[in-house]
Amino acid sequence: MTAGSPVAVADSFHFSHYYWREIEQTGSQESSDDENSTAPAFKPKPVASNSIKLKFYAQVMGDASEQIHFGKWNNIDESQPDAYGKASEAMTDYMFDLAKSLLPHRVDENDFTYVDLGSGTGAAAIRLCEHNPFILQATCLNLCHAQNMKAMQRAKEAGLGNRLEIVDGSFEDVPTANDVFDLAFSQDAFIHSVSKKRTFAEAYRIVKPGGALVFCDLMNGADPDVSVEEHYNFTKSNVVNDWLTPEENMQACRDAGWRDVQWVDLTTDIRISFQRMLKKVTFALEHGHAISNSDRVQLMDYRDSIFTRITQIDRGLFKWAVIHARKPVYMELACKPPVPFVNTNGLVTDLSAEESNDTAEKSPKGDLNVVVVDIITKMPKAKIDALPSTVELLITMSAGLDHIDMEACAAKGITVKQSGRESITEHVVQYALGFLILALRDAFNQISVPFPAKGWNLNWNCEGKPITDSTIAIVGMGLIAKQLVEQIRKIAPNTRICYHVPACFKDVDAEEKYNLEYCATLEDMAADCDVLLPLCPLSRHTEGIISREVLNKLKPTAGFVNIARGGLVDHEALTEILEKNAIKYALLDTTFPEPLPADHRLWGLKNCYIFPHYATNTMAVREALVNEIQPIIEEHYGLGHSDEKLRKEECALRYDLAVAHRLTAKYGMDMLVWNHISARFRTGCLITPGRKMWSKINPSDLVFSSSNVTADIIHDAIYAARPNCKAIIHLHTPAATAVSCLESGFIPFTQDSAYFYGKVANYEWDGVSDDASEGPAITAAVRSAPNANTLLMNNHGFVCFGSSVREVWVLAYYFERCCQVQLDLLKTGAKVRMPNKAVMEKAAATSYLPEFAPGVCEWEALCEEVTFDE
Repeated sequence: MTAGSPVAVADSFHFSHYYWREIEQTGSQESSDDENSTAPAFKPKPVASNSIKLKFYAQVMGDASEQIHFGKWNNIDESQPDAYGKASEAMTDYMFDLAKSLLPHRVDENDFTYVDLGSGTGAAAIRLCEHNPFILQATCLNLCHAQNMKAMQRAKEAGLGNRLEIVDGSFEDVPTANDVFDLAFSQDAFIHSVSKKRTFAEAYRIVKPGGALVFCDLMNGADPDVSVEEHYNFTKSNVVNDWLTPEENMQACRDAGWRDVQWVDLTTDIRISFQRMLKKVTFALEHGHAISNSDRVQLMDYRDSIFTRITQIDRGLFKWAVIHARKPVYMELACKPPVPFVNTNGLVTDLSAEESNDTAEKSPKGDLNVVVVDIITKMPKAKIDALPSTVELLITMSAGLDHIDMEACAAKGITVKQSGRESITEHVVQYALGFLILALRDAFNQISVPFPAKGWNLNWNCEGKPITDSTIAIVGMGLIAKQLVEQIRKIAPNTRICYHVPACFKDVDAEEKYNLEYCATLEDMAADCDVLLPLCPLSRHTEGIISREVLNKLKPTAGFVNIARGGLVDHEALTEILEKNAIKYALLDTTFPEPLPADHRLWGLKNCYIFPHYATNTMAVREALVNEIQPIIEEHYGLGHSDEKLRKEECALRYDLAVAHRLTAKYGMDMLVWNHISARFRTGCLITPGRKMWSKINPSDLVFSSSNVTADIIHDAIYAARPNCKAIIHLHTPAATAVSCLESGFIPFTQDSAYFYGKVANYEWDGVSDDASEGPAITAAVRSAPNANTLLMNNHGFVCFGSSVREVWVLAYYFERCCQVQLDLLKTGAKVRMPNKAVMEKAAATSYLPEFAPGVCEWEALCEEVTFDE
């Protein structure tokens, strides 16, 4: 026995209560295997320290890692150095990858912040900061000051002192302001929470609107065969408080305000972790000849405790799972929408709708985050300043922004976005083009002019000009102006088009693309045009830009068209010029003031045509103004993953998987409840549930983790080998299994086998795949054949993998047929004619052309073969 040898006492679930044997020489000798030993006696001295746990892993588990959580063992060889730590790191990465998939809009930014609740020695936070440069700051919250000091030291050594904040505190009372973090993250810490609801509420409080919660932990298995007494003893001995099932944890999250709450069952992974521990300890007992009797007893107790844990998992005493959720966004319509606003995203709550519906079930009301207005809802500085500090997005259902004090919004940190912009632009451009063509042709002055009954000749009433022979002058060169010019060029490629903007905004690219002439002064442009058209926004810089001086420069034959904003024009000057017939006409879709007073002189002028701000008055525009509110919110807060589209994708994927299971049974390729099919979805995969006949599987039966351990091991290994793989099918069909037993393996003889020419990898059978240590070998076998779509598992069965459920099922069907042909050929005993290599290579290439790829032609017809019970 040497100084510092570990003695494990497995009386805590996390195996964190260890005693480190300190050497204390005593007057008597400790019993030893050697009766003649003269070594001094040692007295065990218990030391309660986190370092004890690390020393245990270092010596018993053979792992010097600071990562001491349970892990994910995908593609990790238990015999490699630091295997346990690597698995724990893999779990940390898995959880953070899940978080990134929930917050894709924040990953490309450089101001991402997150809090690790119950961070221990900061190992997870340090790893994530080292591997994710977009993290601006990680806050490590932990109750143990000694651990926090160690975390601080390790962060400093890693050069991360400015990116890691270490805070002493409890996750049930976080010393942080509201709405601070993009993500609340916790790894195996909430098990010690006295109140889960309180913990989830605190996490909700400190996360920004649209932010996420991701945590993993032990949870009550709730198996009916586990007695109340056994549950009580488990929670008492392992200091477990508020022992909730996954479903109860999710409900506690919802009660705290979280939405889109989901869980991923990782019980298989924790079982694998215990299997690894058991192997290590068993090996130490069998090969550790230098272990003293007392330590051997302790390790035997530890081995028995691990075995008990595995048994408890199998009996359903506890589960290990990840739960993830999003913080909702609260919006308010500050105006009446032109068409009803229909919210299909559960992460967006319309407070105005809840307030108007007294009978509706009220959800926890959060602080206001988004305000929606229209063009007639004025938002001056005083109104902006009066908005709650939690408002960060203002959506206006308009093309213009002159009703909003943009400087006040910027000062308050409020982003302003416009809904219906594309639809507005499209309809305004159509409207403007119609106005231009008719105005240039002098069509408006012909309203109510009768066709002459007598004296008509070819020269009658020909004062108008076609757009092809006109000079068009545009003030501004924004989105609407550019699209209008683009439409004009389609019908009048050589028409002269001039534009004016301040010299600093001169658009050389637009000039070249649309053949435009730039005019440095507005007056010079007005003097040389047939029609003047302002298409610039209204601001303090453009107010009154169409001045008396500009209007006086227009030719008597020229006209003026305004579909922008009335405030751009000096209406008194325009009235006087029209009264003098100094210009030919004015078409006004907008005026100032608006509406124009009934006694205004413009109403009585025959050469002035006033329209009721009508450019966007179509139902298509009105619907776009409202329908784009939700997408804008989703884009701003990264909520698109939770919308109706994603739910439809999951439904479609479940349908295809269920069809594949039933087809397998229909065509006699199943094996009772065994074998499995999976498809990637989000950060996990939907897979065969196990324990149900394939002919009875419905879409709702598919699960995110199979009850068949083998399924998870095989599928995880192949997904690890092929990141682009979307679906996998593993079968033990008779012909393919027979071929897997042949020394020659699979041989492509026929046209059908072109799908598999040069695309079959082989894997040596390693027994029943219930041990994750087999995963790396499966991964290596798939990687050894980069073009493979099939893995023939010797003396076992086969796996097909590809881009979709339909592809892998059709591949499996044809692979079984090809194997049957191979067996039938062998039965004949005759000499086999091998196909020409060049022909097979061509056929193999043709078989994956888009129109012939597996599943493209067959799947729709196959789906008609299946009906479901639900």
